[in-house]
Amino acid sequence: MKNFLALIFGWYAQDIVQIMMTQTFLAPEIYLMMLIWCVTREKQPSVPWRWFAAALCGGLLMDLRWIGVPGLYGALYTAAVLAAHWAWFQIPSANRRTLPYVVITTLLCAVMTLSRLLFWDTGVLAGRIGLVIGVQWIANAAVLIFLALVRSRLHDEKSF
Repeated sequence: MKNFLALIFGWYAQDIVQIMMTQTFLAPEIYLMMLIWCVTREKQPSVPWRWFAAALCGGLLMDLRWIGVPGLYGALYTAAVLAAHWAWFQIPSANRRTLPYVVITTLLCAVMTLSRLLFWDTGVLAGRIGLVIGVQWIANAAVLIFLALVRSRLHDEKSF
């Protein structure tokens, strides 16, 4: 239940940050980072259906709220959850710590950033794509550093 509340908080936080950025910059991928957090907390390699459902629902809400292509981000978030789950369980259990979480999250956030740029209004991006990506990645780094610090403090070596 705590994980679902964290996902709801992550979705609302990302939405509020996107509202404050008034469609001139991309918000950090807070919801995706929280999804990956939940998926990498799983102890068994069974299929995480509840996180697939959460990714699909959260992505669909994001679609309906912002870009208007229902199902696009739902599919992208679900694919990211699948990729994170697969990558996490390819790592030996003794090495499933904060660093692999950070690497997996960074790679999936990069893919999500590229997909968001592909479907974003080109008029907004005109001549400032580097600035848009830079601002989002500074925000992504801040959120990810915070999550990595929390993760390293909360979860000891025996919890995985």
